[in-house]
Amino acid sequence: MKTESLVWLGISLIILFLVWRTVEPLISPIIFSLAIAYIFHPFHMRLSQKFGNKKSAVMLTAMMALLAGVLLIGAALWLRDVLNYLYVYIGDFFNWLLGVNLPFGIGESLHALSKTIPEKLGDILLGYTFSLPKFLLQAIVFLALFYAILTNSEFLAMEVYRLLPRENRELGIHLVERAKITLNAILRTWLMLSVLKGIFLTVGFVLFEITTVSGAIAAGILCIVLELLPVIGGWILWAIGAAYLIKTGNIALGVLFAVYGAVFISPIPDITIRPKLVAEGAKVSSVVALVGIFGGIMSFGIKGVIIGPVALGLLVTLLEEWKEQEKETLSKEPTQPSKARHSKAA
Repeated sequence: MKTESLVWLGISLIILFLVWRTVEPLISPIIFSLAIAYIFHPFHMRLSQKFGNKKSAVMLTAMMALLAGVLLIGAALWLRDVLNYLYVYIGDFFNWLLGVNLPFGIGESLHALSKTIPEKLGDILLGYTFSLPKFLLQAIVFLALFYAILTNSEFLAMEVYRLLPRENRELGIHLVERAKITLNAILRTWLMLSVLKGIFLTVGFVLFEITTVSGAIAAGILCIVLELLPVIGGWILWAIGAAYLIKTGNIALGVLFAVYGAVFISPIPDITIRPKLVAEGAKVSSVVALVGIFGGIMSFGIKGVIIGPVALGLLVTLLEEWKEQEKETLSKEPTQPSKARHSKAA
């Protein structure tokens, strides 16, 4: 019996190894499809009420396919210039940040990041530059999984709860619910808003002719990253753009762009839209988001943008849930009278 169990364990490990080797090259589109499908699931449910489940999934998948096509064309036309602009922007930003008097230790960490992040980002972007067929293959896998996840969302949600262990099932359900709140805060609030702000900044830089298309795309990418930082955010970039227009003599355009930035980038979206998207108790620490995204990029590449913050957010949720369970356990334990009280009573 023991020999048979060892044989089946070996077979299972071999199968798992082969499966991992099969999906490893496609792990990025798998993670992004899960994240984007989770973000768009509320829109899918609303569209499903009008057009049905499959038609809604087809419409959203077609929209994602159009976006993937734009990204593919952009990668072919502008990626090298975007990379150059991004190096310049990130270098200028870190030089400015290192010039500020920061507490001991933070400056050294930023100095290390100023060298590591551009190199890692360059490797990622250059990898896609010289491998556009690989990007196309990953886009196809992403779209197929995105459609499959949306059409089977209810079944997948039921399976998550069915896989919970029978022992301490209530704890598992509570943990899943808290994890959903954390995912909402990270994906549907932080990630979605940051990407939208980056898109608006890119469009604004092009419309107001502040820089070239490549420079505008690089500024949009940097805006998404800056939205992670406390106090420092995307408003810095539209403020720089407005100051540039005013300095060149286009005062009216500079003021108009400043209004555009305040309305579509920061701070008005943070005041009006963000509170509606974030549920009570779902706020994620900016430190968690910052460490998550930078550490994720350095460890996992581009997919680390999602893996890092989500993993740290779920860890925080797990620790908070564990502390709550400990409090409940201690409150339910009967208080034992001390030996001194026993002896006094005797």
